[in-house]
Amino acid sequence: MDTGLADKVVVVTGATANIGKGIALAFAAEGAKVVVVGRDTEAGKRVLDAAREHGAADVLWRATDVTVEDEVRGMVADVVARFGRVDVLVNTVGGSADIAPFAESTRESWTADIDLNLVSTLLCTHAVLPHMLEQGTGRIVNIGSMAGIIGDRLMAVYSAAKGAVHAFTRVLALELGSSGITVNAVAPYATRSDDPDEQFSTGSRYHPEHGMLAAAIRERPDDLRTMMRPTALPRQRALPSEIGAAAVYLASDRAAFVTGQVHQVDGGVVLV
Repeated sequence: MDTGLADKVVVVTGATANIGKGIALAFAAEGAKVVVVGRDTEAGKRVLDAAREHGAADVLWRATDVTVEDEVRGMVADVVARFGRVDVLVNTVGGSADIAPFAESTRESWTADIDLNLVSTLLCTHAVLPHMLEQGTGRIVNIGSMAGIIGDRLMAVYSAAKGAVHAFTRVLALELGSSGITVNAVAPYATRSDDPDEQFSTGSRYHPEHGMLAAAIRERPDDLRTMMRPTALPRQRALPSEIGAAAVYLASDRAAFVTGQVHQVDGGVVLV
């Protein structure tokens, strides 16, 4: 299937691990020019190498904290200076500052969850929109979560922030429809890479020192078991490549008449 993504400039945030890495490599396989955005330079360079091997027309690493407005605007300016345009933005950055009952949470953890999941999406989208509006075309794909639809126990604020990402997706699609820009979201259920290098990105949820889920596995194994829901399939987790395939479709020419949608990649978890 011709997706029309060859030579398109695709910015993928949170691209050093797990879902973001899977998305970056999926666009690379379509022959896109892939901008890998993250905070871990060493992991980012590994993704660049992998993107080249997958067939990317060109690659660019840009170290950026996407919760900081000046850094985001600098990143987008560098992308436009290098490639002249931004065709696709995939807002992948997300995660939870902690796994705990809401009654035990703190104002600081709420702010961290909202910044990481919602504010990062707002900042990156706001920075690329002037370029897409000038072009008269563009694709924005936000990575939401099934947590924003059915809620994740022990992750109340994360779930709320992902729900806000879904709502933002729908409203922005309505605002931008006449401008030739589509806006959609992907809502994955639990996703984990089978890549043995995954844990070595500091952005990975499974990093042994920095990863939120790695800490929860050590400190709250019983709580984690209460969070997991069965899917309708034998497998309980999605693969990053499957999220990447959904993002590629929504950014492709084949999805030109699709906008304002939240595409669930959930193994049928809502059916069980």
